[in-house]
Amino acid sequence: MTENWHQNLKNKNREELIAAAKELFMKQSFLKVNIKDVCHVAGVSRVTFYKHFQSMNELIFEVQMEILESMTEFVRRAPSAEMNGKQMLTSMLDAWIDYAWQHPDYIKFILLFDLHYEAYDSNQELKEQYKNFVSREKEQHFLIDALEAGIQDGSLKSDAEPLKTAHFIFTSMMGLLQKMSLTSKEDWNSEFQDVQIANRFVGMLVQYLSPESD
Repeated sequence: MTENWHQNLKNKNREELIAAAKELFMKQSFLKVNIKDVCHVAGVSRVTFYKHFQSMNELIFEVQMEILESMTEFVRRAPSAEMNGKQMLTSMLDAWIDYAWQHPDYIKFILLFDLHYEAYDSNQELKEQYKNFVSREKEQHFLIDALEAGIQDGSLKSDAEPLKTAHFIFTSMMGLLQKMSLTSKEDWNSEFQDVQIANRFVGMLVQYLSPESD
């Protein structure tokens, strides 16, 4: 019982540190946040921080992976059982736009993370860990089921290569949504136009992947 209690407390502290970091990163660039700031918001000591993370960079990588998992899980849950592959794909891409609209700061964080850690040297072990995470996500891509279902039921082109197509869609959508995330919420007109452009892109993408007869 005591061992379980300590493990639960350890897990709770780790989750609180990640939640505190995420809260701070959404308010300002993670480049401006330090360990003291995170510990203050989480209500834990620096000693507790170092029991879970060796550095601020490690925590930043953890937040990036958690946000990506949260985003893909939101998109993955969008389709319903009775949909064909094309409908599944459309509903997932629509949900992706909705997620980006609800959480522009998450999308902005992903953008800053990618730019910063691609441009500057960081801990090689962390980079390798993140690379492995991305590779696993690519191999079990969250769009694969919809694409394969569409090919099998005839609602999508038979020659659409699921994995390559999934990678292309991910890269294209993230570029579009990251651009959208930079628009101020107070600029209603530009925000509305960004969503329209994203919806139009989804329509064009799905149309391209549809059989000629459609």
